[in-house]
Amino acid sequence: MFVLRTASLTMLCLLSTQGALLAAEGQQVASPPNILIILADDLGYSDLGCTGGEIPTPNIDALAKGGARFTDFCTSARCCPTRASLMTGLYPSQAGIADFTSARPDPKRGPGYLGRLTDRCVTLAEALKPAGYACYYVGKWHMHPATGPILRGFDEFYGFTADHSHDQYDKDYYVRLPEGRKKEIDPPAETFYATDVFNDYALAFMRQGQQSGKPWFLFLGHSSPHFPLQAPAGRADRFEAVYARGWDVLREERFERMKKIGLVDGARWALTPRSLVPVDRDDIANGYSGKPNPAWNELDEARRHDLARRMAVFAAMVSGIDQGVGRIIDQLKATGQFDNTLILFLSDNGACYEWGPFGFDGESRRGATTLHEGGALRRLGGPGTHCSYGSGWANLCNTPFRLYKHFTHEGGIAVPLIVHWPAGLDAPDRWIREPAHAMDVMPTLLEAAGARYPSTRAGLDMPPPEGRSLLPAIRGEAQAARTLGFDHQGAHALRQGDWKLVWGKRMPHEIKWELYNLAEDRCELNDLAGREPGRVAAMAAEWEKWARRVYVTYDNPKDVAAKQEAVDDSPQVRNRPIRVTSRVKAEHPDGVVLAQGGREHGYALHFIKGVPAFDVRVNGAVTRVKGSQAVSGEVTLRATLTSDAIMLFVNDACVGEAKSPGLIPVQPKDALSIGRDALTAAGDYEAPNPFNGEVLSHAVETGGHK
Repeated sequence: MFVLRTASLTMLCLLSTQGALLAAEGQQVASPPNILIILADDLGYSDLGCTGGEIPTPNIDALAKGGARFTDFCTSARCCPTRASLMTGLYPSQAGIADFTSARPDPKRGPGYLGRLTDRCVTLAEALKPAGYACYYVGKWHMHPATGPILRGFDEFYGFTADHSHDQYDKDYYVRLPEGRKKEIDPPAETFYATDVFNDYALAFMRQGQQSGKPWFLFLGHSSPHFPLQAPAGRADRFEAVYARGWDVLREERFERMKKIGLVDGARWALTPRSLVPVDRDDIANGYSGKPNPAWNELDEARRHDLARRMAVFAAMVSGIDQGVGRIIDQLKATGQFDNTLILFLSDNGACYEWGPFGFDGESRRGATTLHEGGALRRLGGPGTHCSYGSGWANLCNTPFRLYKHFTHEGGIAVPLIVHWPAGLDAPDRWIREPAHAMDVMPTLLEAAGARYPSTRAGLDMPPPEGRSLLPAIRGEAQAARTLGFDHQGAHALRQGDWKLVWGKRMPHEIKWELYNLAEDRCELNDLAGREPGRVAAMAAEWEKWARRVYVTYDNPKDVAAKQEAVDDSPQVRNRPIRVTSRVKAEHPDGVVLAQGGREHGYALHFIKGVPAFDVRVNGAVTRVKGSQAVSGEVTLRATLTSDAIMLFVNDACVGEAKSPGLIPVQPKDALSIGRDALTAAGDYEAPNPFNGEVLSHAVETGGHK
């Protein structure tokens, strides 16, 4: 049963339909709770002790024991879209960050792809502040500096507002806001470690809130355990022997613990086989592109030592988060605020596979993985290092599910959620099995705080939250079945009650809609699409309807499947001269005519507000040749790349020439796209940058011209 206790802890309060707390006649109104959100970054479904993991997390486990644990809580498949949804109560695309943050939004893709929070949304701080809350933010923001925390309702901030991650030891990168604030906590460079300093600032801001006399809201957004995997060597040492046992043994042990603690509730759960490594260049995928992660015992001893150390550093990062939770709990108990502080602990997406079973090294995240041996092994995770742990360990972290972050299968979107509030939640230590979503956090907090969702902001009407409060589910009340949509960079899903429709990507097999009954098959092992074609068609249509409503733009899944089949037919351009010819028709041409490749290597023929351009990308850097004036109507474009020059022609007249950056040194992994850049951007623009006219013909010739 769920109860709200008054300041005397004896009187019951009722929740009005608007979410305000109303005392029964003659009773005292309960004081609104303090609110603390602790968000881990790339933490897997089973990494915590209270969800079956071997990493010791006693303080987080204590919150779980005294609160409620959700078994079916989901997010977006990526960090910044989840943050947008969590912060606003909307789907990520409604909040302006459908895929990723961006300094150069693509208006042709619509309001869902601003790459920052839209003006037409309300943040948690903007909703709680009118109810009297002091609002604080610590850690990773990742919703674009132009819509940073101080601009969107928070009173104080320490952390970083740009990028998805950064070196944990680089003290000068982390900032104190508002501008002009002095860093109250500023350890010397030799002892600075961001996770620890985030914990320190969380305590400092919490004390500010306690001294303000107001209820307070603190958002602690850790960047741990996101790559770069970094932790002081002494902290990682204690875990290395554990992970030397390998991911196969540890997956089985995690699954058995999940059964024992009651998270796994019967035959509908099964430990999945080792997940596939997504299709990618072989050097990036460590030679396992499209293949299952290797068995641990198949790896040579040096590789096993390297991998065990990587995972040991990851575990040390998780442990660092937990130690901060312990310090926060101690402070709340010492000040008498523990019982009436509503604490939510969760992750932003499933564990991160980037990019193969051996992980990566270096800030580019691309290219061959370093094998660390000897003294270099213990330096892994130290200042200046930049590595990940790879798909094999990510598969362990997501036990028992398939796949990872970036995907809308359960391994990408299912995360732990713990809700703890002694003064407001009765009957602790329970599993809540109702489906829930990151966008449900906003309505939950507003209901608990007695706050109203603003109908306007800065003179603009606000859309109502898409989420629903989690408090009725925690009370044990039956919840109506709901439909939830998902989309992230070509991965789609629709959840209707127990049924889930999923569209994958980067797989070695034909990509098509998959259908699962999660009531019987939570781990998505039995694809029922072939037996239920009517349901697949109906749910696919419903997904497209949802996508249009929430501003998702996408390639038709059938077209994507056709392109996937044609990947091997893309021109072989590695170390070859290239000649591209295309006849197009448009009154005011704009966008990509054709492109091959992506963020590392490739080329693109495109228009910029009518002006033709040819971009060549080598090792991430773009060289552009561009015409001097806009064209319109039907024209023929031709562009050439040789080892000496890049040239661009319109109707056989040369309109631009530049020195060549050299031939493209590797075969691009992104296939040839016509009329848009379907995956990552081969040129200096935001993909997909669709062409607004007709591509009447195209040809790519290689190796036959000088």
